[in-house]
Amino acid sequence: MDSVSTDRKRREVMDENDAIQILKKNDRLMKILDSAEKLQLTNWYLVAGCVFQTLWNDQEELPLMSGLHDIDLVYHDPTLALASSLIQDKKIENVLSQEFNLTFDVHNEAYMHVWKGRKIAPYQSTENAIERFIATVHAIGITKSAKQITLFAPFGLDDIEHRLIRPIYHPDNSKELYETKVKKWQSRFNHLTIEQWQDQRNFIDKANKS
Repeated sequence: MDSVSTDRKRREVMDENDAIQILKKNDRLMKILDSAEKLQLTNWYLVAGCVFQTLWNDQEELPLMSGLHDIDLVYHDPTLALASSLIQDKKIENVLSQEFNLTFDVHNEAYMHVWKGRKIAPYQSTENAIERFIATVHAIGITKSAKQITLFAPFGLDDIEHRLIRPIYHPDNSKELYETKVKKWQSRFNHLTIEQWQDQRNFIDKANKS
């Protein structure tokens, strides 16, 4: 396969319904989604790699779980005390890991500002957390309620479809964090276009001129 863009009969534009239909073909991911729903967590999503990598695997006509070894499950529940949240997260990780033989990372985003170890504003919701992920392809999540799958992608799906890695400029993020994540993705995925981290002031100036 020479190129994703030339060898695949791709849609002109991937919309939310297209993405959900592809994700539904990933039977194992759908089973994980069902198990996550049964946990009755507040404002929960499966996020990041398990979602966008399923879409990339579909582009390359690979098995949809190909290369997927860890699953990120996040939720937002400020009514839980920090200590209780940590205990709950570990219990859920163990239960899901045993059920699916995958690594699970479970986090209550209400306390992510504490876990990051630096002074940042608390997240107001899981959606607010996803908006502050490190890159646009990374900022995607799916959730399920009453048999309805909902996709949240605050920066749209174009970057995922075209494998364009762009940073999300936010005070929570940094060049170092972005470049670390980019190197990891470059070692795992093909056909990526990387947008280099720019000085945030320059980025704002360019945005104001456009």
